[in-house]
Amino acid sequence: MTSASSVPAFYTSLGAGHYRPSISVQGAWRPDEQHMAPVSGLITEALVRHEHRAGMRIARLSFEILGLIPLEDLHIAVRTLRPGRTIELLEADLTIGSRTIVRARAWRLQLSDTTDVQGNELPTMPPPQDCLDYPEGGTEWQGAFIASLEWRTAPGGREGRRGVWVRSAAALLEDEPADPISSFVMLVDAANGSATRMRPTQMMFPNVDLGIHLVRAPDPAWVGLDTAVTFGADGVGLTSTTLNDVGGPVGRAEQILTVRHFAS
Repeated sequence: MTSASSVPAFYTSLGAGHYRPSISVQGAWRPDEQHMAPVSGLITEALVRHEHRAGMRIARLSFEILGLIPLEDLHIAVRTLRPGRTIELLEADLTIGSRTIVRARAWRLQLSDTTDVQGNELPTMPPPQDCLDYPEGGTEWQGAFIASLEWRTAPGGREGRRGVWVRSAAALLEDEPADPISSFVMLVDAANGSATRMRPTQMMFPNVDLGIHLVRAPDPAWVGLDTAVTFGADGVGLTSTTLNDVGGPVGRAEQILTVRHFAS
């Protein structure tokens, strides 16, 4: 991973919901697209800031990817679909030009003290310090976003099943602090490239959505991706990930894939 001082932040705010991407968001499939990972982090930040209320937290995020995300300036608009005292549903549209490229929804829930009944059945990854440096983690992918990542791998990984820790040298926003949940989410979409069944030079398997459930507020210092990749027999796949931070499991992520042979 390149030092943070030499890697541009993913986005610069232009005001009123408009943002300019840097080269650091460059995608893994094409050089003229944005990677969904930083895009999802930026949308999450817009959702977090929308009519912010103390004592509530985003617990579920869903992103529908409606097309290729060009490496161009973008706009995010957020609205409240279902207001409520204890439960709210928010929606965000990311547009480039006149096209809606990503549509996201978030459930924001009221927090309360449930320490007396807490329990977590999600699997725990070994901490980053007990994992191995994994410089080859991003070498099979192109693009500046992947190049910004530092990878560590848990023992026992194989094609289609692997646990990795990732962090980025790039901040989400230039000269602006981001919420911890946004800084965590901005790396989750990397899961689809962390435990590949096939090389991206052999087949295409992009995800058309990203769904994230969080049972607690995450620490974004390291993002743990304990990932399993399934390819079906009819061109559909699934990347399933248990999300960890340095404190243990924090939730789940799912990505549905369109699995395609390259045209001959």
